[in-house]
Parts: sequence; C-alpha cells; structure tokens
Amino acid sequence: MQARLIAYIPEGAAIARIVAPGDRLRIGRAPEADLLLSHVSVSRRHAELEPQVDGTWRLLDLDSKNGSFVDGARINQTALARSCWLRFGDVHCEFAMLDTNAAEEQARRWQERRHEASRMTARLEAMAQPREGAAPTNTLLEHSLRAVLELAGCTRGFVLIAGGGRYRVATSIALDASLATGPEFTGSLGAVAQALRTRAPVVFNDIGQDAWLSGRESVVRGGLRTLVALPLLDGNRALGAVYADRREAGPPLTTLDVELLQAFAERCALWLAARGEAQGGVDPPSAGDWSQLLAGHAPTR
Repeated sequence: MQARLIAYIPEGAAIARIVAPGDRLRIGRAPEADLLLSHVSVSRRHAELEPQVDGTWRLLDLDSKNGSFVDGARINQTALARSCWLRFGDVHCEFAMLDTNAAEEQARRWQERRHEASRMTARLEAMAQPREGAAPTNTLLEHSLRAVLELAGCTRGFVLIAGGGRYRVATSIALDASLATGPEFTGSLGAVAQALRTRAPVVFNDIGQDAWLSGRESVVRGGLRTLVALPLLDGNRALGAVYADRREAGPPLTTLDVELLQAFAERCALWLAARGEAQGGVDPPSAGDWSQLLAGHAPTR
C-alpha cells in the first residue's frame, strides 16, 4: 500500500511525499536523502521507511543523534500499519497509509491546483496587457492578492509596496482596521519584515507550536494557524511583500503551494517594476513604523 508523509519543517513550508509500494524512503539532512529535512536537529542519515511484504511499512532509526519517534515514543525500529505522527529530531511528520483510490485522488487534487494557478495567471496576464482600458495597478494587485488567498487557503492579507522611502499598504482583504494599529494588529508583521530582509518566503504551519513565533503576543492574541509572507523582488531589490494568514485549521502550506505562490509574487513584482509603481532599496519597517503603516487603511471586503 502506498504511504504519504507530510513533514512540517520549523520556519518553513511543509514537504509532502508519496511513497509507492516497494519503494524505500531515505530520510535525513544529506542532499541524497529521498525526504530531505533541512533542519539542524536532523541527522544526515536519520531514518528509513521500508516496505513490508504484507503491504505495511517499517520505520528504522539509523543511529540518529536526536532520535526517531512514533506518536511520541522513541523507537529503533517499528511497524507502521496505521496513520500516526512521526518525529525526526524536531521535525514532525504526518504518516498515512493510502490505498490506490486515495493516492489517485491526492494526485488529482495537486494537478488541479496547478491548473487553477495557471488559469489565474492567464486571467491576470490578460488584465495587465498594455492596451487602452487595461486594469490599473491597484486592481491587478487586488486580484493577485485574492489569488494568493485562494491558493494558500487563507482568509485575509495585504500587499505592501515601497515608494517615497517608505512602505505602504497598496491593497488588503479582510484586514480589520480596528485591529490594524500598533500592538493590536493580530498578524505577524515580523514575518513580513523577515521576508523583506532575507528576500525569501516566510512560511509557518500550525505556528502555535513554533517557538520563534508562538511567543509573540500579537500571534497568540490572533490565534493564527498558518501564514505566508512573500517578498516582491526586482532582481535583488525588494519592492514590497504579500502577506496572508488564517486562524482556522486547514491543510498545510507545502513546498508545491509556495512554488505556485512565488509565481504570483514574481508576476506582481514585474508589473510593479514595469509601471514604476514601486521602488527598491527601502529598509524593512521597524516596530515603531507599523502603526503608521497600517492605521486607517480601509480593507477590501
């Protein structure tokens, strides 16, 4: 029987893998691993998932430094005949057995997401064509933000762009203006600042378990479960960022999701650069800047 693993990397997108019957899965931090877990708590050769003749699976720890665990219990080797939670160092993995129908349904859903992302991109490309009556930049950004929310399974977000030596909110969806000032904002502005500073996506799944973020008062108050912050880049210049989050439980953001979301972020950055709507070289907002940045901004409903 096929198996599916979803690995929740701290401070990163989840990694989903389907393991076909008869295949082995090498798990570790080494580049040659089949399931590459790039986290310091994971050994280079950490564990291996091997098939059994009866259709079940066996998990073997490969003398890893920080251990392999099944539903919280440390193991050397054990049979996996049902869905359970695995842990390799500090990386949690959801393990599930999949019959043929379930595996085909999973593959179909992933393919549909790619097709839907392509349709959204084509629609936005048509809106952006340089012709009379073409959609203005704020309309393009709003539609792009709605596409990001849909693909990420999030409920609210905003687009931040640089200009005049500072950042401003160009468009937002479901951002409660009464909660958008200073310490009352219930999202993670630190994630946006990190995306701008590192020029890389920032993704958190089930972030209540993440030590870096869960201690932040704004996140605890908001009860956030998932968030993503994507920088808008022109080369190495940060023109802005797209932020989205949700409080409700839902499917994790995987590396596939981030790949699709980055395509939209790249498209937004191209539009902004081509139209001269944003400038690079602006430092990420400091803690004291956020209240002025978000105060009074009217969200799109």
